[in-house]
Amino acid sequence: MNSSRRPTTTSPPPADTRRPGKRALLAGYRLGLLAAAFFCLHLATKKREAGKDAVLDASALAVVKTYLPAAVTLGPPDGDDRVSAVLDARGEPVGWAAQTFPEARPVTGYAGPSNLLVVFDLTRRVAGVTLLESADTSGHVAKVVKDPGFFSQWNGRSQSSLGAAGEPKIVSGASLTSEAMARGVAARFGATGMDQWFPGEVAVESLRTWFPEAASLSGTRVLATDGKELGTLLRASRMGVSVRGFQGASDVLLALDPAGRTVLGAALQGSRDNEPYISDVRDGLLYDQPFAGMTVKDALAFESGTAVMVSGASRTAESVEETVKEMLRRHFAAPPVEPPLLTLRDGLALTWIVAGLVIGLGPWRGRKRVRTAFAAVSVVAGGLWFGLMTGQDQWIKAAQRGSVGGTALPLLALTAAALLIPAAFGKNVYCAQICPHGAAQQLVGHLRKRRFALPPKLHRALSGMPWLTLALLWLLAFLGIGFPFADAEPFEVWSTGFVALLPVLIFAAGLIGANFLPQAYCHYGCPTGAVLKFLASSPGRWTRRDAIAGGVVALAWLGLLLP
Repeated sequence: MNSSRRPTTTSPPPADTRRPGKRALLAGYRLGLLAAAFFCLHLATKKREAGKDAVLDASALAVVKTYLPAAVTLGPPDGDDRVSAVLDARGEPVGWAAQTFPEARPVTGYAGPSNLLVVFDLTRRVAGVTLLESADTSGHVAKVVKDPGFFSQWNGRSQSSLGAAGEPKIVSGASLTSEAMARGVAARFGATGMDQWFPGEVAVESLRTWFPEAASLSGTRVLATDGKELGTLLRASRMGVSVRGFQGASDVLLALDPAGRTVLGAALQGSRDNEPYISDVRDGLLYDQPFAGMTVKDALAFESGTAVMVSGASRTAESVEETVKEMLRRHFAAPPVEPPLLTLRDGLALTWIVAGLVIGLGPWRGRKRVRTAFAAVSVVAGGLWFGLMTGQDQWIKAAQRGSVGGTALPLLALTAAALLIPAAFGKNVYCAQICPHGAAQQLVGHLRKRRFALPPKLHRALSGMPWLTLALLWLLAFLGIGFPFADAEPFEVWSTGFVALLPVLIFAAGLIGANFLPQAYCHYGCPTGAVLKFLASSPGRWTRRDAIAGGVVALAWLGLLLP
């Protein structure tokens, strides 16, 4: 079908310019619906994440049955200790069960935390312990699971005794993973500081090896009784320095003279590496004093493997050497320079956004040459250079986090303009002037004079696709179903290139379609554009979409608040 005719549509009623109060009220209502939807998703995400740590699922029940065969159901966590009752077919308790999350979540092994299931009999003594899930390295986790004595070390212990960390059994070859699991159990039942691998303070007596008059330690400053500063003591764990040896990192102490130019010595405050390597390296530091008298410049420059010479423990020794060098680098590093509030790139991006708003709200929007020239600017600058487009991936993730923190200033400004301008002025300037993908479709559309118009029924059917996509994405987000939301729109292609298949297909289909249908993706595919059109439509006039949107948001809140 030939024509320059646009798809047949029903024109919205004109804006009611005589009642600015009503217009402002309706704009506030529409923006309020968006805010309510965002907040509802945030609370739903928090509730779901809390539920993961609180409620034991069917897979946990299957494990419980191996220790308590009469188990049929698990009750909800109850009491201050949040332990779930294990019930038989008659609803009578036959034991108790608890997982170590969320208390164990901060306790990481090599790569992440582990969640254990602890099953108690009716007397609240441990009937068995097993692993539910782990984010640690799979090889180390497998070693722990295969060890016959690790999980059984808690059997028979009372619930009240599990909060005492003690000296747990550690699995050789997976020391960090196994100890993290044991610490997680202790944390779950009341122990504190389990996420700190080197929690103790440095004893003043240990300082006197380098500072005979040492009386106290204030931060990194070693002080005498009269307050005189004797030198500096650096501690690896407090500086965030963690260099792994054979199996784990070491907490190194490094003493510097009062001028901070010479190393007085080094020692181990603690270590998660293997014995006997640790003992050998500790003795080497104590008796050989490899760093004593070394200038800071030399200590930063020596070749690894040439300072701490311990036969048979070379990897542990080298990790200590690397720890010393990293401690010195951090201690003497120049203070971080505060980045400028606005970089040149950010300034140019904001200029582009403001220019788009000026054109879209001013008299230039009716000039074809101006629109075409700015469309080219949006494609080159906004799309290819800045990669700035607002979309559902950004909106949904911000709502789930409950924060826009970490979002670049230009993207925040772009999103704010995209949402506020349509509601306030009834003009969808973002889609019409600024969006690089929309601009690309506009330019592609100029390549072909002959256009097509869809039959009215098909047009109406396809016009619902953006709303269907929007509803599906937000439903997935509310249900917590993992989905790469950026793949539902083509905008990611502008910043990452042709990587993910689905956005590339949407990107290509939209540009090809724009050859035949004006702004094809904008009209028939874009969920973000659908929201912005809703904000801009019929300013000051209540429409059916306002009622539908309000009902959908109300249903979302009802689903959240119902038990």
